[in-house]
Amino acid sequence: MYCYSSFKFFKQFWWALVLAGLFFAVSCRKAVEPAQNHDAKVDSAFDVVNGLLNSGEINRSILYVDSVYGTFSNPSPIDLWKKYSFLSNFYLYYDEAPFKAEKYVDSMFAMLKSKGTQYHTEYALTLFAKGDVLRAQHRYDKAFESYYQGHSFAKENLDSCQVASFSAKLGLVRFVQQHYLKAVPYFKQTLKEMASCTDRSTFENQFITPQSTYNSIALCFERANQPDSALRYYLRGLAFIRRTEPRYPAKKDYIETAKGVFYGNLGGLYIRMKDYANAEKYLNMSIAINDRPGYAIGDAQTAKAKLADLYLRTSRVVAAKDAIAELENNLAARQGENDANLNLRNWLYQLKSRYFEIVGDTNMAYRSMLKYNALKDSLQAVNSELKSADLDVVFKQAEQQHLLALVKRDQHLKTVYLVASAIISVMVIVILLMVWLSLKRSRINVANLTSLNKRVIEQNEQLQRTLSILEQSQLDNAQLMKLVAHDLRSPIGAIDMLADMLLTKNTLHATEKELVDLMKQSAEDCLNLVAQLLQPAVAVNALKKEPEDLYGMLNYCLAQLKLKAETKSQQLLLHGQPLVVSVNAVQLWRVISNLIGNAIKFSYEHTVIEITLSHTDSEALISVKDYGIGIPDELKESVFDIYSKSTRVGTAGEQTFGLGLAISRQIIEAHNGKIWFDSEVGVGTVFYVALPLDKPELPFPKTEPQTATSK
Repeated sequence: MYCYSSFKFFKQFWWALVLAGLFFAVSCRKAVEPAQNHDAKVDSAFDVVNGLLNSGEINRSILYVDSVYGTFSNPSPIDLWKKYSFLSNFYLYYDEAPFKAEKYVDSMFAMLKSKGTQYHTEYALTLFAKGDVLRAQHRYDKAFESYYQGHSFAKENLDSCQVASFSAKLGLVRFVQQHYLKAVPYFKQTLKEMASCTDRSTFENQFITPQSTYNSIALCFERANQPDSALRYYLRGLAFIRRTEPRYPAKKDYIETAKGVFYGNLGGLYIRMKDYANAEKYLNMSIAINDRPGYAIGDAQTAKAKLADLYLRTSRVVAAKDAIAELENNLAARQGENDANLNLRNWLYQLKSRYFEIVGDTNMAYRSMLKYNALKDSLQAVNSELKSADLDVVFKQAEQQHLLALVKRDQHLKTVYLVASAIISVMVIVILLMVWLSLKRSRINVANLTSLNKRVIEQNEQLQRTLSILEQSQLDNAQLMKLVAHDLRSPIGAIDMLADMLLTKNTLHATEKELVDLMKQSAEDCLNLVAQLLQPAVAVNALKKEPEDLYGMLNYCLAQLKLKAETKSQQLLLHGQPLVVSVNAVQLWRVISNLIGNAIKFSYEHTVIEITLSHTDSEALISVKDYGIGIPDELKESVFDIYSKSTRVGTAGEQTFGLGLAISRQIIEAHNGKIWFDSEVGVGTVFYVALPLDKPELPFPKTEPQTATSK
């Protein structure tokens, strides 16, 4: 009986694709950030790591990666993404700790989030890494959905050469499911996509992925009992290696290792075809290459198992005994792939059972067979659920959901346009009605005044009634404006959302993006005004407070207002340390944004705005200092008055509504805090906000003061 460790094959090829993906990411991004990443050093390090893993020095590979990264004083997010990618694969296929791997995948997503959306290769690789983790956790439907998302994203955002490694990954998933003939089209698609690779200096896309793909196709045909097709692809793969190796003399060790893998697989196929002479020849060639440090020792152990199988088939009992003993010593010493290779160990039990049966030791043969069957049942139980999961069905469902989402989005857009049109029409009708009513009332008033001109007392009474009507009209109009403002939130919010969606597209020209940014800013300004009209007061008992890092909130506000400050060439500076206070984050954010926004509005171009966070034993203190136009003495008493008419125009002609500071005071007082200011005309203004502290000590470790700058 002939078998092969699909787990070992999957792990070797998958790690090769991970390395290829990392190098693809580097080659596609070097034009973007050549000076900020340690690409060359990291890539060289992972070449060494690949050799350590092949040699079975598993723990040393981790230590080596840590030592290399320890030399980086300030590794970039992409440097860290590569490290997390390696660790996620390590804890999936070498240390087998899926939940550790999941944490590193989360870190990969976090690194990409901090770098924006231009890292398409890394993002697709991260989606596949998430699928690997979900598959290891037996959440197969979710895993396949993640694979679909990764492959779809790659096809939409990468060229055919880059998509090849992702097609190969899907083929490997099919292979592990033991759906061998369904895996073949993915691998053939990989070869087709690799043909579009034009950079012949790139070893990964010119050698690693193509030769591994030939090997994968051959293995699929071999497992599907189509030996002739398998032989054809093994030979094509070897021909490809011999044809390509002269171009890469510096990669001799890697290429020799690949030859050894092909020789071992070819030898196993010849056993299946009962061509024992060629089988022995190629198996010995494989062992001679890979059974040494720095090469694929795990593959050499598999070749030894095949050789022992050949000796048993040809009744060479002594040679079989020696081969079995050597393999058993290798596994006992935990050489090669040092991760409890259960498939190879199970094969060893089967070989020992056959050997003892041949030499007549039925007791040992029976005991070995019991171990073989027990481990075989355990392995089959683990793989049965994965084998039964239907990748095609999940992909089809995911595609249908994607199409449904597109239809819903289209319908939503149409609904938004329809609602916006309806609201505008209603507003026009209301305005016309109000004008008509106003004209009608004016005519009635004139007629009444003319007819009662001779009667002074009656004229006064009529004037009083007319004033009452006008006052009621004023109240009605004010109520109507509030209703209109309330109803405007939804369409304006939709406009803001549409602007966000447009900004996520990379197809916008600079001018178009500027216009969309302007549309988004206008929508946000409208929403702020509507919110201020509808929420003039804040009750103390209505606030839901939670612990919040004020320094992080201030940093976030600066990031939100960065572009607004840059339009006036202003610089925002933040001083302070992390400080946790129980507040209502949403309401306090309104206050901070309003104070910083006012500082930007009333400061001149090329000035600095300083935001400082400090604390005493009992309260936190936030200050916003500008060097702007200042507040005149005649306006200082009314700046916090909601009915104040002391609105002014900003230094760049910005309009104000006069509600922000009044609402800010209500919010701060609802927090049992205080807000005040110091100002001098022509010198500048400092606004202060004091908030009570819940605890006397900070929960954060002491650090040096931090400064965030936005220019």
